[in-house]
Amino acid sequence: MVLFYRRLICFATVAAAFLSLFATMAKGDTTTNGSSSPAFKADWRWVKGTVFVPTTAVNEAQQWDEYDPVVNDRELHYASIYGINCVRVYLHYDIYLKKKDALLQHIEDFLTRAAKYGIKTEFVFFDDCWNQPDEGILSPDYKYPGPIYGVHNSRWIVSPGENVRQHYAENRDKLKAYVQDIVNAHKDDPRIVFWETYNEPNHSPETAQLMKDSQAWIHDTGSKIPVTATGREFAGDPYSDFLSWHEYRNYNYTGTPDSLCSECMNREGQDVPGIVEHFKDKTGFIMWEFGIGRDNCRFAWPNDRAHPRKDEPATPFHGVVYPDGHPWSLGDVKALLGPDAFAKAPLFAVEYYKDANFHDLAKKSVAPMIDFDLGTERGTGSPDASAGVPQENFSVRWTGALFPGTTGNYTFYADSDGLVKLYIGTDLVLDKNSAARNEFSKETTLTAGQPVVVKIEYVHASGDPALHISWAGPGFSKAILTPVGNAGLH
Repeated sequence: MVLFYRRLICFATVAAAFLSLFATMAKGDTTTNGSSSPAFKADWRWVKGTVFVPTTAVNEAQQWDEYDPVVNDRELHYASIYGINCVRVYLHYDIYLKKKDALLQHIEDFLTRAAKYGIKTEFVFFDDCWNQPDEGILSPDYKYPGPIYGVHNSRWIVSPGENVRQHYAENRDKLKAYVQDIVNAHKDDPRIVFWETYNEPNHSPETAQLMKDSQAWIHDTGSKIPVTATGREFAGDPYSDFLSWHEYRNYNYTGTPDSLCSECMNREGQDVPGIVEHFKDKTGFIMWEFGIGRDNCRFAWPNDRAHPRKDEPATPFHGVVYPDGHPWSLGDVKALLGPDAFAKAPLFAVEYYKDANFHDLAKKSVAPMIDFDLGTERGTGSPDASAGVPQENFSVRWTGALFPGTTGNYTFYADSDGLVKLYIGTDLVLDKNSAARNEFSKETTLTAGQPVVVKIEYVHASGDPALHISWAGPGFSKAILTPVGNAGLH
């Protein structure tokens, strides 16, 4: 998450002023064994990761303050289908102060869900990027403001706030408790691949002290999980068990197998296939970010509050997958999965239309399931604004393969705001002809061992777009409908 391009401008002027401070504070650090090379060694080439922020959250605080297990599970499922095996997840100090017990429970829930899909997690404790937290964020009835249209990462907030860092001595014990309470709950948890004390640390004495302390606090717990903080142009190298860095400058640096690129990918200078190829066999990578949602990272860095973009970008700056599960580009997920795995992936083929009559085709894509609520905010109220799909009066068609395991009666459900038709082969099985939000269901008989093609058509007029297609049958209760291998459909 990057103030990277701005910080490069000021780095040269401030680095010299603090160089002696960092050297002094790093001296004697047990993780560096008295040298500039961290003692911890690992091969990170297995990592194909993304920053994970649910598409419903405007920032990392809301991600935990209003934790939604359903959305997190759904989007982790998407990530696993598309080949992501590691997620970088930001925590926030204010949410620990506000609801410690709930935060700890939510972290455990998240780790359980990620592990279910074969995904490892790393947590970031502190961050120097973007805005100061609102004064009222600790209030139990605090309402998070919506995204500012056209502004990159418009509501992201630093952790901790400036008021905490300016009074570090009096807040030190609480900051220590924040770090150690979370680490002690997961001291040697195999679901956590590393701890990240600081994202893009600035060059202030307060940040340096907090980095030094937080690394020591984690080590003091006895956790064997390694610790890092963003290095190279940033200030984290002396306080890291292994080196991590951010690579947003085109494709200039690859690192080594025992270092990790913990952020990359902006489509003004990089893309997903390029990142995959650039780091292949060299080291792992974590892209910003998985979901294209309410944090507004589809807009570029220069689109700040003084220079907001007035329209939707045809090419999202960051992000891989939209809230309904389809990727911005098929090329992205083909690169992540590889052609053979993509050809076998359990995906629906999807067609998006700019009208309500399936005439004006905007885009062809894929999706793992049909399970979304989009809301009505500009940009994210459309299933794909980058492709010109409008927020109202659009239509979508999904086609996929099912393979019934048992002969018997199967019930199909459509929970939707709009019109829905579900076909098995050429037979119209379900016809929801009311635009009101409700659930409609129909039963049909399927034969074991006989693959069938299912087609779902959805027409949205106005209001909140929502569609959830589920089924139930012999031996299993109601669950979101997922296809088997794509059977050449895409």
